[in-house]
Amino acid sequence: MSICGAVKTDTGKVRVKNEDSSGFFPEAAFYIVADGMGGHLGGERASALAVETMHGVLQETEGEDLTPITTENGWSSVAGRRLFLAIQGANNKVFEMSQQDPALNGMGTTVAAVLFDEHESVAGICHVGDSRVYRVRDGTIELLTEDHSLVQQLLREGKIGPTEVKTFPHRHVLTQAVGVSPLVQPSVRLERPQSGDIYLLCSDGIHGVVEDSDMLRIINETAPDFEKSCDALVNLANERGGRDNSTIIILSYIEDPTVAG
Repeated sequence: MSICGAVKTDTGKVRVKNEDSSGFFPEAAFYIVADGMGGHLGGERASALAVETMHGVLQETEGEDLTPITTENGWSSVAGRRLFLAIQGANNKVFEMSQQDPALNGMGTTVAAVLFDEHESVAGICHVGDSRVYRVRDGTIELLTEDHSLVQQLLREGKIGPTEVKTFPHRHVLTQAVGVSPLVQPSVRLERPQSGDIYLLCSDGIHGVVEDSDMLRIINETAPDFEKSCDALVNLANERGGRDNSTIIILSYIEDPTVAG
């Protein structure tokens, strides 16, 4: 397989500092966006530590004989198990740091990550919070994650409608984040990537103001120059107020025919 792409992060027009972090690790086929939260330096410390820890755990578990994880669609994968362990490891590290330093108490971070495993021909997708993973395939864009947020929970329960999501007063309240409690329940999804797929990982500084249709339009207009795609999406988020930090990773998955068979 061949994976290429780009990453961009921006403080935005309102925030003083950038609490987002990202990891772009092509040697491990691992990509991650994390959106930190917490007073003082808590947010940026939490997101950076989560990225560092997850990358470290994935390095440690490479090649290990682990029990595959089975997702709701019935697929099983060791890559999914490695992602699950990586997020749990990150949760432990962030929570431990928050308990050791009163200034960091209550800090946490969202996580949205993708791990490609060519041996299993699978893409493991793992997230906590409201950072997202999308996939563009055959001219359409699909959201592959479901936010761990109060507004998403109410929407799923039928207590609010889709038209109320954007104006819901507590739409930024999360039901889960990495590092805010001793235990975390990440959502893991397994996908069979197809040649030509484009994956988009982003924090809510992007998807909170940029519609899915805008993402698809910009990718169609700028691909395969994914640096230009990232620039255009961040610029659009800033044009629409830039109220939050924004981080985006765009990846293109291409099967290498020279290694087939």
